[in-house]
Amino acid sequence: MRPRPATLHQAGFTIIEVLVSIMLLSIIVLVIITPLTGLFSLTRRSDQQISATQTAQRILEGVRGEWLNGARYSQACVVVPLPVMTPPVEVNIKSLDLQGNVVSTGVLQTTCGTPADNPPLRRIDVTVRVGKAVSNLSIDVARPSLAVVTP
Repeated sequence: MRPRPATLHQAGFTIIEVLVSIMLLSIIVLVIITPLTGLFSLTRRSDQQISATQTAQRILEGVRGEWLNGARYSQACVVVPLPVMTPPVEVNIKSLDLQGNVVSTGVLQTTCGTPADNPPLRRIDVTVRVGKAVSNLSIDVARPSLAVVTP
């Protein structure tokens, strides 16, 4: 019997196999990363919306708190400065009658002077823009009572 000749057998991958595996890996990575970039963009927009809404709420509560003072309510003003933002915060005031009809409109004054009209109800409209997010909030504030409660 004759011995069989030894065959040369090399272990490893061919260049075609390596290229196909790289292509498959890149497709899988692309499928995974594409939704993540959209998620990051959504998170950024959500953060901007939250920031705009929180700023508008702070302004509304600040004005409402200052208008517990009857003099500031009648002058439609605040002494606490509004936040400085770009674009600027818009605070509009609407004077309402007892039925809720708009009697007059104006902007919030940051300096108090002579009394304006003294309606029974005022509506404060605040618009805040942060990036592409816009927050519009409104609140109705009744004229403070002049009666003093004694214990």
